[in-house]
Amino acid sequence: MPQDPAFPPVYDYALARRCTQCAAQPGLPCHAPRKQDDIAARNRIRAQTGRPPLELDPLAMLHTARVDAGNRHRNRDVAAAPWPEDREPGRRYDTLGEHWQEPSDSA
Repeated sequence: MPQDPAFPPVYDYALARRCTQCAAQPGLPCHAPRKQDDIAARNRIRAQTGRPPLELDPLAMLHTARVDAGNRHRNRDVAAAPWPEDREPGRRYDTLGEHWQEPSDSA
C-alpha cells in the first residue's frame, strides 16, 4: 500500500505517543527486551542455516497498545481530512505537531 504524503506512517503516530505498557516517552522507542530477544533468536537460527537476517519492521519493536493508539489517531486524522481529490498538494493533514519528523530521503 503506497504511503499517503498527507499523513505520516503509523510508526510516526505510535512513536508520538507515550507507551502505556513500558512508559516510554513520546519520540522514544519502547523498552521491549522480549521482542528484541525474539528477533535476535530468529536471526541466529537464520544465520545457522545460511539465510540472511530478517529485515526489522520498526512497528514490531513497539508495544501493541501503543501501535493501536497510533493507528486510531491516524484514522481520526484521515477521517477529518478533506477527500483526496480536494487536498492541497504538499500540505499535511495530521495533528502530530512537533513529534512528527520528515522522513529521510536517503531511503
